[in-house]
Amino acid sequence: MKNRSFIFLSFVTLTLCTCSHKTNVIDLSGKWNVTAGSITQTAHLPRTLTENGIGIPVTDSSTLRLTQPVQYEGEAVFEKEIEIPRSWKGKCVELFMERTKVSSVFVNDSLIGVQNGVSAPHVYLIDGAFKSGINQIKITVNNNKKLLSLGGSHAYSDDTQTNWNGILGDFYLRCLDDIDVRNVRIDAAPDGKCSVRTELLNTSGQYLADRQLVVTVKDSSGNTVSETTSDIRIAVGTSFCTVHFDLEHPRPWDEYHPYLYRLEVGLRKETRVVQIAFGLRDFHTRSGKFTNNGRTVFLRGKHDGGVFPLTGYASMKKEDWLRYFSVARSYGINHVRFHSWTPPEAAFEAADETGVFLQPELPFWRHIVAEDTVLIDYMKAEGRRISEAYGNHPSFVMFSLGNELGGSADAMCEVIDDLKKSDHRHVYANGSNNFYSNPHPYPGEEYFTSMRHGKQASDNSTDMRGSFAFVDSKAEGGIINARKPRTDRNYARAIEGLTVPPIGHETGQYQIYPNFDEIKKYTGVMQPRNFEIFEKRLREAGMLSQAADFTKASGALSALCYREEIELALRTPGFGGFQLLDLQDYPGQGTALVGILDAFMDSKGVIEREKWREFCNDVVPLALFSKYCWTNRETFVADITVAHYGEKDLPNEEIVCTLTSADGRVLFEKTTTKQNIAQGGLTPSGHVEIPLSVVNGNQKLSFTVKLKNAGYQNSWNIWVYAPEKHAIGEGLVDGISVTRNKNTFDEAVRSGKTVLYIPRHADIKDRSVGGMFITDFWNYTMFRDIALQFGVEPSPGTLGILTDPQHALFRTFPTDFHTDWQWWNIVKHSRPMILNNYPDGYKPIVQVIDNFTENRKLGLIYEIPNAKGKALMCTSDLFAIKDEPEAKALFASMIDYLKGSR
Repeated sequence: MKNRSFIFLSFVTLTLCTCSHKTNVIDLSGKWNVTAGSITQTAHLPRTLTENGIGIPVTDSSTLRLTQPVQYEGEAVFEKEIEIPRSWKGKCVELFMERTKVSSVFVNDSLIGVQNGVSAPHVYLIDGAFKSGINQIKITVNNNKKLLSLGGSHAYSDDTQTNWNGILGDFYLRCLDDIDVRNVRIDAAPDGKCSVRTELLNTSGQYLADRQLVVTVKDSSGNTVSETTSDIRIAVGTSFCTVHFDLEHPRPWDEYHPYLYRLEVGLRKETRVVQIAFGLRDFHTRSGKFTNNGRTVFLRGKHDGGVFPLTGYASMKKEDWLRYFSVARSYGINHVRFHSWTPPEAAFEAADETGVFLQPELPFWRHIVAEDTVLIDYMKAEGRRISEAYGNHPSFVMFSLGNELGGSADAMCEVIDDLKKSDHRHVYANGSNNFYSNPHPYPGEEYFTSMRHGKQASDNSTDMRGSFAFVDSKAEGGIINARKPRTDRNYARAIEGLTVPPIGHETGQYQIYPNFDEIKKYTGVMQPRNFEIFEKRLREAGMLSQAADFTKASGALSALCYREEIELALRTPGFGGFQLLDLQDYPGQGTALVGILDAFMDSKGVIEREKWREFCNDVVPLALFSKYCWTNRETFVADITVAHYGEKDLPNEEIVCTLTSADGRVLFEKTTTKQNIAQGGLTPSGHVEIPLSVVNGNQKLSFTVKLKNAGYQNSWNIWVYAPEKHAIGEGLVDGISVTRNKNTFDEAVRSGKTVLYIPRHADIKDRSVGGMFITDFWNYTMFRDIALQFGVEPSPGTLGILTDPQHALFRTFPTDFHTDWQWWNIVKHSRPMILNNYPDGYKPIVQVIDNFTENRKLGLIYEIPNAKGKALMCTSDLFAIKDEPEAKALFASMIDYLKGSR
């Protein structure tokens, strides 16, 4: 059982709950009678109706999300007889339900109350309704979405967390003392100055004087480091007492040393003591940057959309969240943003212990109308409930009103102002990616999370992330897909004029082909029928044998794109951080498999954890250069800088720059003079110029930058090409016929001639798809439909290339099995052909992986099967990029291949 702001003993309960006279708690877990619509049966709580097998059977299969075997939306009535001991007579009793939906409580047919919060525990005070002996308690839980106007909030989402019905987590009755210590708020600064505000509930009916409130603080070893006693007088009903104290030799809480103290609050000679873990921290924004305890913080965040693939709801167990945050930290993540929902107590406890900065959100994803005072009052109340329940946790540093809100900015500011007045311990924003057609911060916001700053621009100058759906970008999916790759670009223009820290919203969203081995992991109530449908489609397309290769190759490209996303943010002076979508898959909203980890937070094997941490870490060396493809007549030029948001300055650091061949030969090495690399930003750290004349032939090289003392390193592939002996052209090239005419090509195929066909795109448009470098954004079906709705051409929907590096065609064109930067020009100028009519076992030399909705067999470079001679087709318009060295090299490699033996 998790630590809570109380201490109690729990007992095993059978059908009839009993309670020892020596305790003040009745554990309500166990069997309950439940009525859900026309269904009446017993159920076990705390659980959901789905876990109890209660609901309407779901017989259809959907590709939109995981599937519940049964589903129920509406009111469910849970009833049970409870034995109340005589010692509770005349006492006030608390009913605690850690997480549920809209609820109402009846005791012996008398209504106790109704609560509609969805982000914090439901706590009912029951005064006078219980009698000694047998009592009937009835709890209704209603998950009807119409009851609360939350929009698409993930607190109610059918996509992954599911719109469950039930009661979860701690579930009990507690008999209150005459003077009950209830809500305790801690304000704790890094210098050790603390205050504790305690709510006291006096149900004795008498004014009580000469009482003593004792506040004790213990360190992580259990030693008492402070004890303060205050003489207080307690009026009948609710009153408050504030105690101030200083801690000597304070130890602050941060991501490197998540040090926790334990506070104990109680009345002298009373048995109940409230215990709360807390940390000393001061998370704020100053001069456009996030700071914690005075140190500049760069948020390396992940989005959390409520992905719980076994249960369909957020775990209430701290051990599950400890694993979650530990895995995230191992990939360099120090921040989690919860998309339109707030996690349970266990998540905050685990984040406290692992040093992760959290941003919960109110449960809203909709328009906010100023005239809707009921909604605005609900937002204020829900925000106060969240702060009251979880605000003592040092990990709770940021708070947002929801996701992609629209409507009245004034109403949002009103809610923020109200929440700030009640709790100043967090930094606040009106929402995440609000007003996304023209986003900018509003007065009172302390940070700005967005995909853009201002309206979208055709030159990407307002973008704050590197990828978009085609319907949301005038430049074909954003910077990474639309602009030639280089490492000296950043978001400086986009954040001009901002005075609060900017954060990239839902950065990435790069699809990876499904891993069908994941199906066997679904051993809980959620069923992967979407995966099964995708597997069936691929089998019917005759390519199931390639499934693992599709996952591996699309995953490698996805990781490459995430790397550029992260480095773009790190290269930007004054940027506050990013929130990836996502480190893990989101198997909802059409099935968005956008993570390098699967839904279970397990690696897909597409990138090694250590390699990922080279560019996603608190200290990242960066090389700024203008292109990835060079000739050996050029000089490779790069400026070196270090993004340092680590624990402390790095004095007397040396930077080692190395250029290495694919077989490990060092072609160049340079060590800079010693310098101090300051914490909190970007430090220019040198310049290199490397004559590439040392490179013979066409080679892939690795350029590495390493901090000699601290050990951090980062590396980039570059490609160097020797001059080709012939230019890209039609006619006879080195004895090989090159044509752009289909009739000429067809005749060559019929007559058994050797031919290379590079078609004009207009001639193959109806039999091909567009060329796209990045993997498709989020989910093909979802954004295809949105694009068509708005009259915009959808993205090609592809997921990169798959090829065999050992194929003879690549003898002089170095490549890996997946897309890398040397393919950018080639892929962008291609129209991969649809080869669905080719034999099932046929594989193009350069195959383009299609999305798992369409599963088309696509060829970028391929041979015509059963041709009498050698007939090769390349759907990249190399003539349009004839001056690019990689295009020349590919053309020459194809000519050499056609000249040689098969």
